[in-house]
Amino acid sequence: MDNILGLESVESFYNDRLIKFGVSHATVGWGSKHDQFLRFGMLLRDLSPKGKVILDVGCGLGDMVTHLDKVTCGDFEYIGIDIAQSLVLKAREIHNRPNCKFIVGELMSSEVESVDISVLSGTLTYKTHGIKAYAKQIMQKMHELSKEAACLNFMNKYSDFELEKNQHYYPEEVISWSYSFTRNVNFFGDYPLYEFTVQLKHDSSFHP
Repeated sequence: MDNILGLESVESFYNDRLIKFGVSHATVGWGSKHDQFLRFGMLLRDLSPKGKVILDVGCGLGDMVTHLDKVTCGDFEYIGIDIAQSLVLKAREIHNRPNCKFIVGELMSSEVESVDISVLSGTLTYKTHGIKAYAKQIMQKMHELSKEAACLNFMNKYSDFELEKNQHYYPEEVISWSYSFTRNVNFFGDYPLYEFTVQLKHDSSFHP
């Protein structure tokens, strides 16, 4: 998997950004703090994370913790995982508290136990060889690990422009992947960013 995706180059990219930008939304590739937290809200839209175990795939500096604090008054358990060691070490410093755990690693090769909700924000944006196949595998893995919902966002192929370093996705293709894992899928594209969010819920919570 590492050889296919060139994950070492991804890790190096984010380690370099931490050196350049420090503790900032720019380090993890977001244009503004406002947009970053809008994404967090969309990932957890219509879900209640209060009292839940949350897995953050590609956690970066653990900024999701701040959002969870706001919406749950601190009542949650958080697990963040990221391949960039420098980001994880900094996240441990920032969020040094009993309900937060940070892991250096890649989800497909890590032993992560089941959680209530898993989220992924921006992790599948960096363009590398094999990224689309990897995105589908990550989606499936997150769905399998999540008792309630797996929530991911993707840059939209139907945008006005694309940077060379960014991977954009056709919504209909990602929706097709989603329905191959569960028939209980939410799709959100009604927010002012060139992207979309999907939630994969378990069929047991689906009431037609």
